[in-house]
Amino acid sequence: MKYTELRGIGWHVSYRDPSTGLPKKHRFGDVSQAEAERAYHTWVAAYLGYAERTAEKVSNATLGGKRSEASRRKYAGKNGQDAAVPGSIAHIGSGLIRYETDRAREGGGSRAAGTISPRTLLDRKKAVKDFLAHINERHGVGAAGRMRLEDLAMDDVESYNREMVEAGIAANTLNRKMQAVKKIIDRAGRPEYGQQVLPWNWDSLDRIPGKGTKAKKLPTKKQLEAMLRQCDARGRALIWMGIGLGFGQSDLANVRVGQIDKKSYDLRRGKTGIERYGETPPRVWAAITEYLSATPRDNGDLLFVTETGHPLVHTKSDSIFQWWRRLRLAIGESKESLDGFYVLRHLGATEYGSRRGCSIAAMKRWLGHSASSQMADRYMKPVSPEHREVVEWARKQLART
Repeated sequence: MKYTELRGIGWHVSYRDPSTGLPKKHRFGDVSQAEAERAYHTWVAAYLGYAERTAEKVSNATLGGKRSEASRRKYAGKNGQDAAVPGSIAHIGSGLIRYETDRAREGGGSRAAGTISPRTLLDRKKAVKDFLAHINERHGVGAAGRMRLEDLAMDDVESYNREMVEAGIAANTLNRKMQAVKKIIDRAGRPEYGQQVLPWNWDSLDRIPGKGTKAKKLPTKKQLEAMLRQCDARGRALIWMGIGLGFGQSDLANVRVGQIDKKSYDLRRGKTGIERYGETPPRVWAAITEYLSATPRDNGDLLFVTETGHPLVHTKSDSIFQWWRRLRLAIGESKESLDGFYVLRHLGATEYGSRRGCSIAAMKRWLGHSASSQMADRYMKPVSPEHREVVEWARKQLART
């Protein structure tokens, strides 16, 4: 059984259909590990041919006969028992989720200051639920619904940190999950939760870092040429916009006809003041023109949509990820030999940052969003020998029509 945050899959198991022999995936959802384990053992028992009632008994015996967290909540809801006590950690966490939900913008909506994307909302909900599940597993079922902030020990948080490190979670993900814990603690100071104060110093925590980010591996010239040959006009436009403009999945899902022309592109956001504009490389405009000739779209429409008319990225669905995975397989590559679609942005940033006279301000403008000077400076270095061929190739190709 494995867990992934990708597309909201959560806990799942891969197996082969006994009748067809085809590989399949059974999902248990974005739940706690304890819930997933119970669902997994019940599924295995049913898969082996037990009746539903017998399968549940097998699952109970396997896990010690404890009621699953999901069924416990369902039972508690009907009987009014084991509800979160006002001011408890679970009560505060629930309030934090409501607050984050209120400030989530709709898919494709404008990026107003203080809002978060639907995908970010999903991540933050899961971070809160994971910590509450850890408290329940550590102190017993329903403990998060009874414990107040004064009952939360430093070791509760440090053990959560250690648990994530042992699970091999990356440093960035671990930091986001720890930030969710800190938000729960800070939120406890609100009047509706009794203005609670943590009895120990958060800064005194022994923090263990997660796995470091692996060095970014750029695609090769051979891989890119193979992909471009395999693509249709739409795919070529996606690839050249990824390299030449640094657009990631969300950018491509939100860009509209009219925001890019032969001379320049302008995606500036008035309310946030985030700069995102510049000159349009000739090859990028040629690819867009080819795509629009085959797929005409009105001014102001989304430049790219799915076959069903939805944005390329919305909530848990990412059609660019799925397209890229199929394309990668079609040219005989794997995720080990060629990273995800975002690798095109890294290639473009490396090419742009290595141009003579490129400034920090220009690099930040190219990267867009709220890129830091430190992030911009990362790309403003001489190109390493192993990447020189593909960077120089990209530079020449972007200048062509």
